[in-house]
Amino acid sequence: MIIFLIISKILIILGVSVGIWILITKLKSNANNLEKTFVILLIFSLITFVITLLNHSTPYFKDIDPFVEPCYSPISYKDSFWLIAIHLLSVISLVVIYFKEYKLPPLQISAFIILLCLGILVNLQFLYQVSSHDTSRIHLWSDGDNADLFMSIYPLILTISSIGILIKMIKNKSKVDSKKIYKNKQLNWLNGKLANAQNLPLLSILLTAPILLLIIVILILFGQDVESLSKVYSETATWKLSRHLHPPTVDDRHGHYLCTVAAQGNPKIVKPIGVGFRNGNLILVNRQLQIANAFEYLIENFNPKIHKVIRHNYDKYGINLAKRINNEKLSNLTYILMKPIEWIFLIILYSFYIKPEEIINNQYNLCGLSPKV
Repeated sequence: MIIFLIISKILIILGVSVGIWILITKLKSNANNLEKTFVILLIFSLITFVITLLNHSTPYFKDIDPFVEPCYSPISYKDSFWLIAIHLLSVISLVVIYFKEYKLPPLQISAFIILLCLGILVNLQFLYQVSSHDTSRIHLWSDGDNADLFMSIYPLILTISSIGILIKMIKNKSKVDSKKIYKNKQLNWLNGKLANAQNLPLLSILLTAPILLLIIVILILFGQDVESLSKVYSETATWKLSRHLHPPTVDDRHGHYLCTVAAQGNPKIVKPIGVGFRNGNLILVNRQLQIANAFEYLIENFNPKIHKVIRHNYDKYGINLAKRINNEKLSNLTYILMKPIEWIFLIILYSFYIKPEEIINNQYNLCGLSPKV
């Protein structure tokens, strides 16, 4: 089943890649293989970027349950208007310049190049922000979740593509269509000067800095917070430029989800033997749950690394499955289905411990069915 899913995903990726390749060939007949490859990489890296960002969308001030909620966002959404606007405009500029090249009036080419340069600056700043992702205080991702890698691919490929287009334009020099005539004399004069420039791309790149200053002036004039340009990264947690520490995580549901849910079934079937404590909370305990916890204790002591992998995957998928077991019949069924696994655990415990029952009975600080709380 797993092999089938892997093969299916590979075939889908190959099919989409071939489709993109054919589409680029039709839209731009002179596109070389390297350009087509970069377009494919850019599209797939964008999909990866969006998925990763959706899984990292929590603001720094909110406590999270790492089993069911997204990790912390690398940007402050309330301060992200200019970041998103510049990024979108730079992507549009990249597409227009790639397909139109010098088939545009000089003023338009200059504007698109300036936006492209601003986009490169934004990409580099974002790459620096995601270069470090400290999740050491979030136990489920204490060894990292590779988000820094997955979120770096898209802006990196986008930056390389943008620089490649600028280099190509600089090499081609000024092949500008100067026949465009504006009704406004001042615009027409400026258009003529730009058309006669020996190197329009270089001139446009030099204009990027003044345009950036102009954006700051506009922010000031319209009463916007100029610091929003930096707050977009600083008002976050766990990332390179973050100034905040996130609140403690909410992990009170951490445990043997399936066995715990099964213990809520019909008492005649699941045979609860008492109430125990887990993370300071009272839970109903049966022998199946005790055996499962004792087995985990064995694995943790035998090989902590293997235990960490098993615990991570169980935390990741166990709680979602347990949420669907929401009535007595399903709890009874879960208990019955878990029985063979319980026996396997029990055999292993009896194989490794001199006093296995003592280990089992010590789980969850059992205090009886009618404790005084």
